[in-house]
Amino acid sequence: FCGDAQAGTVSFVPGMDCEEFAQKLAQRGIAVRAGLHCAPLAHESAGTLKTGTVRVSFGHDASFAQTQAILQAISKLSSPKR
Repeated sequence: FCGDAQAGTVSFVPGMDCEEFAQKLAQRGIAVRAGLHCAPLAHESAGTLKTGTVRVSFGHDASFAQTQAILQAISKLSSPKR
């Protein structure tokens, strides 16, 4: 959801434990929420009741560079090690 002076929120399931993924993002200076959020029925419906999700909330003043930074960090953490 987003609009004037509102934030956009994205919730996703990473390829590892949600709490661990959030910790790895935090080590890169990116703050997210991990686990079960305030809507257990939504988690049940999405099949994430046991695993939870990682939730990213973008403020209305988030910059393009901040968005690129989180996308790059998620991509790097999600890529298989070579």
